[in-house]
Amino acid sequence: MTILRRFLIAFGAAALVACAPVDTPAETPPVTSNVEITLTRTMCYGFCPDYTVTVTGEGQVRYEGRQFVDAVGVRTATVPREDVARLLERFDAIGFERLNESYRGQMTDLPTYTVTLVRNGQRKTVQDYGGVSVGMPREVRELQQEIDRVAQTAQWVLRNGQPVRDRPQP
Repeated sequence: MTILRRFLIAFGAAALVACAPVDTPAETPPVTSNVEITLTRTMCYGFCPDYTVTVTGEGQVRYEGRQFVDAVGVRTATVPREDVARLLERFDAIGFERLNESYRGQMTDLPTYTVTLVRNGQRKTVQDYGGVSVGMPREVRELQQEIDRVAQTAQWVLRNGQPVRDRPQP
């Protein structure tokens, strides 16, 4: 009888534990919420495309073309959130938050590329004016290209797959 009693006590204890409430972690927001990524490319003394593109964590893209681009003015599009999440992983992989605010060479005639990441209210901007030649990590240039790829800016910047060489018409 003691074996049966021990079995019933053990079974009862297991049943009580199985019915106990379980604390579930609070729902965490998606990695891409509260995110805004902006890339600005400015003119040079040649035919450098002049535009700004912003990608939000929700995948909303806002492009504004100014000069030496096929589409002058504002355009919008949507990209997959997963692409934005992968882009954020690239920011983290290169240590974007720890980069200098500016990589500026003592030369003229170059365009300026500015990348800004706003995440959870924190803003970090890195300016590139000939940056690779003055110590900017090459990964920043690759990041700039990746922002363009994710935002699909080629559809607005290039004309028939080629750079634009004429000034915009008023």
